[in-house]
Amino acid sequence: PKKDNNGKTIPGKTVAHARVGELLPFEKAVIIDPAPLGELRPPDVSSNGKNVAKIFEQIANVEWDRTNFKDDAGKPIRYQAVLSTELGDVHVDLYGHVAPNHVRSFVSLARTGYYDGMKFYYTFNREVDGSKVSYIETGCPKGTGEDGYGSVGYWLRPEFSKEVTHEAGTIGACLRESDDTGAARFYITSVALPDLDGRFTAFGKVIKGLDVVQAINTRPADEMDRPREPVTIRSVRIVAIAE
Repeated sequence: PKKDNNGKTIPGKTVAHARVGELLPFEKAVIIDPAPLGELRPPDVSSNGKNVAKIFEQIANVEWDRTNFKDDAGKPIRYQAVLSTELGDVHVDLYGHVAPNHVRSFVSLARTGYYDGMKFYYTFNREVDGSKVSYIETGCPKGTGEDGYGSVGYWLRPEFSKEVTHEAGTIGACLRESDDTGAARFYITSVALPDLDGRFTAFGKVIKGLDVVQAINTRPADEMDRPREPVTIRSVRIVAIAE
């Protein structure tokens, strides 16, 4: 159960999940108003200088529908992303067949340039209950990872799936107070984290550059798991592959 700062239990709520593999129009795939529990209005300008309202409008009006999973001939389209960093490139295969709405959101955010210039502000690398837990995180519009700030104005309905296991290099949507708080923030695991299976929307996997993820993850960090010298995402390039 979730608890507040005084230890009082926070009442849960029913969250509508998207069916695995069900592609939804923007207005049905997202939550806008009221915002999910604990989520706040995004800043007007992101930490990397992007106009957040314009990004929202571009996604809602253009990019969401532009990100199709079939071409004009009806052949499937698969998406991959290349995250370019100062330590090297990370190539990710995106799981449109499992979490199409999260993939659509990620592709749309990348195409607007939302992630370009953002830093990995968390590098969690610890032993927890005898198991190694290691991942990196980015995507907060404030660039800090503060609670409540993970969106450009919309949140996604969960697309949890038992088909996808959290192996090393899994990319997924960060969650906070409830299952419907997934938005722009994402994590990449450095090791297998099976405890996350079925509890977070995993929407892709690193197919090249896991060593870059691990190099970012092992950089010195403070007691709050914030890297002393954060690594910057120079750009995120989307590649559409006709199958």
